[in-house]
Amino acid sequence: MTQFVYRLQLLLERKEEAKKESEKQLAEREKALQEQLEILEALQQSEQKLIVQRQQLRRDLLRKSDETESLAAREVQERQEYLKLVGLQIEEARREVLSQRVVVEQYQSRVMEARHQVEEARREVEVLTKHRARQEERFVRDLQVKEELALDEVGNVLFTTRRRQG
Repeated sequence: MTQFVYRLQLLLERKEEAKKESEKQLAEREKALQEQLEILEALQQSEQKLIVQRQQLRRDLLRKSDETESLAAREVQERQEYLKLVGLQIEEARREVLSQRVVVEQYQSRVMEARHQVEEARREVEVLTKHRARQEERFVRDLQVKEELALDEVGNVLFTTRRRQG
């Protein structure tokens, strides 16, 4: 019996490999995005801790460390300087958060691009797979028609032979 040979099989195999590669790339990009999101969250938590620390320092600015002694002007000045330093640290943390958000957005766009590539590759494989299935069906139908014709011809020959003999 004749075997079905899909003439675009090599192309189909290449498209399937490309699809697998694009899926692998998508997974890598999603992992990288997740890592960047974790960095962003850590930076946001660090910023939040500094904000809470500054709030506590503001509350404690004029609070005495011991009930019996009075608060020295020098100590208040030192606390104010430390409060300013924490404020600068907060601003730096905000800049880092904003910078990381830009990085996250870049990684998100890379993930979206990779998803688009995966979808495109899937469509290409699906189109070729459907084409292959239709070609195989056509091949089987043609083969069945040929077999039926051959059987009809055998039947006609047998009928003609018997008619001549009888």
